[in-house]
Amino acid sequence: MGEKSIAWYNEKGKKNLIISEILCGIFSIAFLKAIASSFAYYIHESVIWRKRIHHKGSYRIHSRTSIRNGQNIYLGENVRITMDCCLWAEKNSKIVFGDNVLVGPGVKMFTGNHGLELNKGPMTFQSRTEADIVIGNDVWIGANSVITAGVRINDGAVVAAGSVVTKEVPENAIVGGVPARVIKYRS
Repeated sequence: MGEKSIAWYNEKGKKNLIISEILCGIFSIAFLKAIASSFAYYIHESVIWRKRIHHKGSYRIHSRTSIRNGQNIYLGENVRITMDCCLWAEKNSKIVFGDNVLVGPGVKMFTGNHGLELNKGPMTFQSRTEADIVIGNDVWIGANSVITAGVRINDGAVVAAGSVVTKEVPENAIVGGVPARVIKYRS
C-alpha cells in the first residue's frame, strides 16, 4: 500500500513538472517581449494617433483600427469606423470624412503609394506619391473595401463590400467590384 501511494505521488509529480515546464515555456522572456512589443504597437497605432484626429462632433472608432498621422484625419459629425480598419494618411495628405459616414470592418484607406518606375531602384526606396481621400456625407463603405489615394466618394454613395475604389464615385451611386464601377443609383 505504501508503494502504491509513493508511485501515485511520483506520477502526480511528473504531471506537475510537465505543467510547470509548459507554463515556463509560455511565459518565457521571448513571449514577454512579444507581449510588450504588441502593447507598444497598439499604443502607437491606436492611442497616440487617435488623440490627434480632428473631429467636429461625435464619432466612434473601434480600438482595433490602425491610424497613421492622425493629425491629417478629419472627421465630420456621427462618423462610425468599425474594427480592423486602416486609416493611413501620409505626412502631406489628408483623409476627410463628411457627416453620417459608416465604415465597415476591414476597410483600408491609404493616401500614399510607392513609386513604380523601372531602373529607379527598389520600390521601397523610390519617392512616394500622395493624394487626399475625401468621403462625402451620408456614405456607407462596405466591409473589406480598399480606398486608394486621390479618391473622392461623393454624398450619398454606397461602396459594396470587397470593392477597390480607384477613382471618383458619383453622388448617390452604388459601386462595387475590383476596380469599383457604378452598379446603380440610390432612389
